[in-house]
Amino acid sequence: MIFRLLLRDFIMRPILTGLILVSMNGYAADDYERQQIEQRIAPIGQVRIQGETTAPAVAQPVQPAPAETAKKEPGQEIYEKYCQTCHRDGVAGAPKFRAEAEWKSRLAKGIDGLTTSAIKGLNAMPPKGTCSECTDADIKAAVEYMVPKS
Repeated sequence: MIFRLLLRDFIMRPILTGLILVSMNGYAADDYERQQIEQRIAPIGQVRIQGETTAPAVAQPVQPAPAETAKKEPGQEIYEKYCQTCHRDGVAGAPKFRAEAEWKSRLAKGIDGLTTSAIKGLNAMPPKGTCSECTDADIKAAVEYMVPKS
């Protein structure tokens, strides 16, 4: 009889309490994850079909900041979007942006030679870097933008 009381009060009760708490915690985590997923996939706007008479309630377009409207140098946009990932920090031996010491030996090829290397790929750099849709003129403009100004 005493053994049953001990078993029930001191062994089984804490085990059952623990199981209940663990299962409740799992439910709370599942609920939290579900809420996070719903939040991530919630629609952020509405589609407006041309010719539709009633326009959906949509926020007005945001005006770009003055810094964004500043005229960029030719090749700057390509560099910022595709090239800076490696050339900003010198990843895998890539010459850093406008670092004269790193470009010095490469400049012997001239802009056309550097452009050809960039188009065909060189060492760790794949052909056209990461910009497969860039034209040869885009690549040349990016190369001219990256090399040191002298």
